[in-house]
Amino acid sequence: MNLDEIEPLAALGIHWIGGNAQANRFCIPLKGNRNDKGTLFAGSQYSALVIAGWYHTSQWAHREDLSEQVAIKDSHVSYSRAARSDLIVEARFQSPPDLRLSGHWRARVEVIARDDDSDIVATLTGDYRVLMSADS
Repeated sequence: MNLDEIEPLAALGIHWIGGNAQANRFCIPLKGNRNDKGTLFAGSQYSALVIAGWYHTSQWAHREDLSEQVAIKDSHVSYSRAARSDLIVEARFQSPPDLRLSGHWRARVEVIARDDDSDIVATLTGDYRVLMSADS
């Protein structure tokens, strides 16, 4: 998977800063994502949260030699405070991915966004699917 092909990354200034099997981290800058109040636009934050969870799930699928066709099925997001700085967004599995009766894998991912003071400003719980084709 090539992050350069994900157009919102460049448009919103989101970039991958590191990761491993346990977690993947992205940064989203305040500059270029401010709303009318001067804080980080919730829609930009949401994009970073979803992308971090998608990437973390895609990396797991790649390591497991599965399809890398990953999609978010459902999510819940909570914005606990206004973001007034760049954010570090970290994605981790809530539990190991599991195989569904449909033949697709489910990954429950928690993604947390922290500001420059390490305070949590947003949390996303995402239900991702690794979509398996008939020939996988």
